[in-house]
Order: sequence, then structure tokens, then C-alpha cells
Amino acid sequence: MKEIKEINTIGFIGAGNLGKHAIERLAPSHNILAFDPIEDKKMLNFGVNYVDINELVNGSEIIFLTIKPNKVEEIAFDISKLLSSQSVISFVAGLKLNTLKKLLNNYENIYRAMPTLGISSGSSPIAIHSEVDINESSVMSVLNLLGRCLHIDEHQFDAFTSIFGAGPAYISHLSDTLAEIAKEHGFIEPEPWIRDMLDGTSFIHKSNEGSKKFEDIKTMVASKGGVTEAALKKIDSSGLKDIWREAINDAIKKSKSLGD
Repeated sequence: MKEIKEINTIGFIGAGNLGKHAIERLAPSHNILAFDPIEDKKMLNFGVNYVDINELVNGSEIIFLTIKPNKVEEIAFDISKLLSSQSVISFVAGLKLNTLKKLLNNYENIYRAMPTLGISSGSSPIAIHSEVDINESSVMSVLNLLGRCLHIDEHQFDAFTSIFGAGPAYISHLSDTLAEIAKEHGFIEPEPWIRDMLDGTSFIHKSNEGSKKFEDIKTMVASKGGVTEAALKKIDSSGLKDIWREAINDAIKKSKSLGD
């Protein structure tokens, strides 16, 4: 297998929600080809060229699979006859590396990865697993643009997906709850304030990265005998942590069942 050293053109098979977020980040530095039944105006404004699948595979050094699991077998059949030295990165949830390898007629230059929607800003944790030497691969130069890469064993993907991949939904769920409570107390449109609060909280955590744990920063905000401490005590005594733990463990079980 010949390793491609220079990445000029990246292809996306599937340019839906996840694909669009990756394209938004990569388009300023790379040529982007996309294969998707729907041509999105925003993607066209980013300079994306919509092409047929043959042109995409033949014209790309890296090919992202950002499609639904039920489309994998059909797409794999189409591209397996065209692959030569391209790197294939699968963002397909639940699709095991060995399964994809078999669908691609034992093609070797493939990577299983799982990001979050934070890839559009380059602030996503990204789990990676491959039989290729990842540290020597030019694929990493692209994935590092999308976020913080973490090499994991494949059996950890279900937990990663359920904790980090779903993480934006969990945080948005809490934010939505805060918005509902704020409206109950007369704040008409609290959503922009909550977004500012999330940005500020993220800045605090990033500025203290490596020196403080989440618990330390929580204590910084919750002064002794204050209103924040009262709320946190109520949350802890309610067993909410156990509910979250059970919910995420259920998500891990669901992820495992989808991959079987």
C-alpha cells in the first residue's frame, strides 16, 4: 500500500449533518468533493464540488464515509472496485473496522473514527482506531484540524460514542432545562445568555486545563453557604448522578447492540 504524503483533495461520501460540520472546518485548506443526493447551498458557498462517486474516489486522497449505517453496504460495493491508495475514514456509528474491511474486499488503508459536532470549530474529541500505523500516517494532519485525537482500542468505541459523541446533546439538554426555568421566572429569551454562559465556562476550563479538575472549578463558583452550593447539594442528594450513570450505561448497551 502506497502512502499518500500530500493531501490536496478530500472527498465526503454523504454530506449530511456530520459531513457538513467536517467540511466547514476543512474547506478553507483543502479542495472538497462531495457525493450526496442533495446539493446544499451553504456547502456550495464553501467551494464544495458535488460529483458522482467515481469522480470522488478517483480524485481524492482521503475519503470520509459520513453516511447512515444502512447505506454502508451499497456504498462499499461501489467504491471497493475503485480504491487504490486512498485513505478511507469511517465516521459511521457502530461500524466495526473489520466489518468495513471485509465490505471493501480487504482494503487495508482504512480508519475508524468517531467525532462530535464540535469538528466544525476544531474542538471535538475524536476517537481513532486503525490497523495502519496512525502516527506515521498523513491522515492525522487532517484529523488534527478537526479536534483532539485519541487513539483507543476498538472495544472502547461504544463508551466513547455514548459519553463524548452524545455529549453535546447532554449539555444541550441541561441548557434547555435552564432556559425553561429562566422563562418560568420571567426571562423572555434566555437562550443567548445561556450560550454566553457556556462560552464563558468553556473559557474557564480551557484556561485552567492541566492545573485544575472539574471539581476544583465547580468549587470556585460554589462559595460556602451560597446559592450555588444550595442548588448543588440538592442535585447531589436527589441521586441525579446515578440517573446519569444509568442512562449513559444504557446508551453504551444500545451502541453495542447496534454494532452486533
